[in-house]
Amino acid sequence: MFVRTAKLQFGLCHKALNTIYEAAVAPILTYVAPIWLEAIRINENLTKYKIIQRIINFKITKAYRTITYNACCVIAGVK
Repeated sequence: MFVRTAKLQFGLCHKALNTIYEAAVAPILTYVAPIWLEAIRINENLTKYKIIQRIINFKITKAYRTITYNACCVIAGVK
């Protein structure tokens, strides 16, 4: 659903997509975070998490894939 509402030229605005992210996606990604803290320290698991977050940040900012992960997080305003 998130991908469908975040088209590059049409779709929801940045503010609406950021609200959806904070209300629906972020709680799923951080659910029981203290328990899987040791698993995220493994580089492979951290990479998977960053890939998911990067795709969502692309949709929020409507940026191209050539932008870096850190820049995309800053522009999207994601913590």
